[in-house]
Amino acid sequence: MRAEILEKLTELLQNEDVRAINTGVNDAIRSFRSLLSDEQLVAKPAEEEQTEEELAKILEDRKIDTKIEELIVDFKDRRKAFKKKKEEEEKANLIAKKAILTEFKDLVENEENIGAAFAKKKEIQQRWKELGNVPKDKFEDIQSQYSKLNDFFNYNINIYKEIQEHDLKRNYSLKNKIIFDLKALLEEKSIKKTQSALNQFLTDWDEIGPTFQEKWEELKNEFWGTVNELRTKIRSFYSAQAEKLEKNLEVKQELIERSKEFVTMEADSIKGWNSATEKALALQDEWKKTGPVTKEKNKEVWEEFRLNFDAFFGKKNDYFKGLKKDNSKNQNRKKEIVAKAEEMKMSDDWKNTTLELKKLQGQWKEIGHTGRGEQKLWEQFRSACDFYFNNKKEYFANRESIEAGNVEKKQAVIKEISEFKLPDNSNDAIQKLKEFSTQFLEIGNVPFKQKDIIYGEYKSALDKHYDSLKLDRKQKTRINYKNKLDGMVKKGNSNTITKERDYLKRKLTNLNNEIGQYENNMGFFGNSKGAEQMKADIQKKIDKSKLEIETIRQKLKLIKDV
Repeated sequence: MRAEILEKLTELLQNEDVRAINTGVNDAIRSFRSLLSDEQLVAKPAEEEQTEEELAKILEDRKIDTKIEELIVDFKDRRKAFKKKKEEEEKANLIAKKAILTEFKDLVENEENIGAAFAKKKEIQQRWKELGNVPKDKFEDIQSQYSKLNDFFNYNINIYKEIQEHDLKRNYSLKNKIIFDLKALLEEKSIKKTQSALNQFLTDWDEIGPTFQEKWEELKNEFWGTVNELRTKIRSFYSAQAEKLEKNLEVKQELIERSKEFVTMEADSIKGWNSATEKALALQDEWKKTGPVTKEKNKEVWEEFRLNFDAFFGKKNDYFKGLKKDNSKNQNRKKEIVAKAEEMKMSDDWKNTTLELKKLQGQWKEIGHTGRGEQKLWEQFRSACDFYFNNKKEYFANRESIEAGNVEKKQAVIKEISEFKLPDNSNDAIQKLKEFSTQFLEIGNVPFKQKDIIYGEYKSALDKHYDSLKLDRKQKTRINYKNKLDGMVKKGNSNTITKERDYLKRKLTNLNNEIGQYENNMGFFGNSKGAEQMKADIQKKIDKSKLEIETIRQKLKLIKDV
């Protein structure tokens, strides 16, 4: 869970757009806080002895927690900077719009040349439109001032002499369209969308030119009547939200009072503690089902609620500490076996996986009893083994038809690769080729005689595309080998990956030994013409081996990251 949260935060924070990642990052942070909280509720007391595995796990978790906290701080700093920048821009826009209002007012009151007035007004409208947002609490006021000036300009300066009849009709139609859309907005359930759309309609309304004077009062009254309805709807929503948050706070304060009984709760039997735990968890479920409270109160009430359960679970852990025996180590070992079996159950490496599972079954028998969790662990282990062996049995019972079907599937992927036209963007091209590789490698085995042929066709089709991208050798090697490893992981072939790593390490050792031998041999050559040629040949072999070593190290690094 931690690793996924860290990966998600790392990926999200690569995007510089704070608004685009805000929801995703907040979800990840909530998941992280919830994880920490859940772990705290069930954590062992400080005085209880930890196993080496538990200590190592705690240390690893703390390292990941540190990285996550650093990413959270980075995000909050970026969000704070973004908010500050946005506020500064909105303040600057407000000042600029006030200056435009002054200029607009002067135009309305003093300009007598209608043609010049229209040109100036058009310029003012353009500048007003190009300016960004202003602070939300100032929007209605400044937009209202602009609207009044706009109305005054349109209807109290003798502008109709210069406006053609079809413009009046067009503006009348556009304003009616806005009124129609505003009324439809009354049915919108999302308040956020309603508020955003309303602000846009207010802006659009003011940008539309004048219409028929005799229709104007009716239009204006209908427009502002609908606007006021929407504003009432928005205010009612936020008022209801505030009431709901207050009600949730009252419910949570009542749950806090009920949780205080667990601070003094005692039990003298496992049954008693289990019964009390059920009640505690039921109360915690009630808490989770209760809606949110205000941000200012959220942390305060949660801390008070959690501390009462910390005391309860602390006493419970003290009680069970005296009941635990040496089965803790056996339980951990069997959990490891279950985890390995779960990892291998999807594998189609029938030979090696069968040997590994039988080996695990032997280890299981040698490990002693684990206590109350024994049956559950055994069922999990048996289920994983049964799943694998049933798959194996079904595969070999239908091997010919399955492998024949896999041939058709892989040939279809190869055809799709061959006919694929690379997009101009190289990153998009590489991503699509990776998807083809994943699709090909996820398909199961084919008949042994056709295996090399099919793979050769697949690799040839891919290589043509990679060659056209003009990737360097390192990039191409990395992409191809990463695709191969991804295929192993998806099939659950962890044993195959281990063998691959061991093979590469042996090959690396052999190449280093060969280079050492080559370099040692070169020291025995003289300076004759024949010796120089031999030195050159050996140097070519050394250079080739070094290039291969570089490739192997790159592959080992990719295996390490799996």
